[in-house]
Amino acid sequence: AGERHEDRRALYRRAAKMLKQMQATPDSTTIRALDVLLDRVFHRIYAGLEVDMDGLRRLRELAAGDGAIVLLPSHKSHVDYLVLSFIMYEHNLPLPTIAAGDNLSFFPLGPVLRRAGAFFIRRSFKGDKLYAVAVEAYVRRLLREGHSLELFLEGGRSRTGKLLEPKFGLLGMIVDAALSVDKPVQFVPVSIGYERIVETSSYEHEVSGGEKQKEDAAGLLKSTNVLRHRYGRITVQFAEALSLESLRKELSLAPSGDLNQAGRRALVTRLANRTMDAINQVTAVTPGALT
Repeated sequence: AGERHEDRRALYRRAAKMLKQMQATPDSTTIRALDVLLDRVFHRIYAGLEVDMDGLRRLRELAAGDGAIVLLPSHKSHVDYLVLSFIMYEHNLPLPTIAAGDNLSFFPLGPVLRRAGAFFIRRSFKGDKLYAVAVEAYVRRLLREGHSLELFLEGGRSRTGKLLEPKFGLLGMIVDAALSVDKPVQFVPVSIGYERIVETSSYEHEVSGGEKQKEDAAGLLKSTNVLRHRYGRITVQFAEALSLESLRKELSLAPSGDLNQAGRRALVTRLANRTMDAINQVTAVTPGALT
């Protein structure tokens, strides 16, 4: 019994360490400073920021309700992490808590993103069941308290402009958490489009056979070259929200209650595919996309 007690305490310590490394620590001073900085940078390098105001109105109505929102944007650039939060802050909407890969947790970017609302998770949970439990518990707590979440369903940035196949791992955890909380959770597909991508040169290097460069502080310093160029316009479009209740009805699943493994898998798959379809349907056509 004593050994089991020690094992349990060791697990608690491991879980607490995981949560500390993972959690977002939003800071209002950092967020205000980033808003000022991004306003200047965006006006310097972009010709404009076009926002779907009808979609933003629908988002405001959802935010005013008693449920939670999960934003599911397309992922073409590291700018994606910034632009959606910038728009929501500028329009007095609650900022999302953003699921980011732990490859971005390096100093000094990591601490800044963490204070802006990002939480960092591993690219793979394989071989560590405790880590998966910690992530799911953290996500469930956020939804239960009514926080908005932001998840890049593709798992990584598209190098071609076309949407990638959706990844089901973290989405499945969010669905499980949504099914367990006693409030509605709405999933909102979002298209973030660019006339030009700031990572164009690195993408060209990768798709022509070069090795992907690891994100680090040195790369961050080199990115100051971005400020010497212009990248056209950013367009942000919001699709109609998806609910688990409506998707369960489509799949002829029980409207409430627990799901078996097959039902859960079908629900997560339908949500992921419907999200990607919705992003494609609302994406603005730009010269870069046509090319």
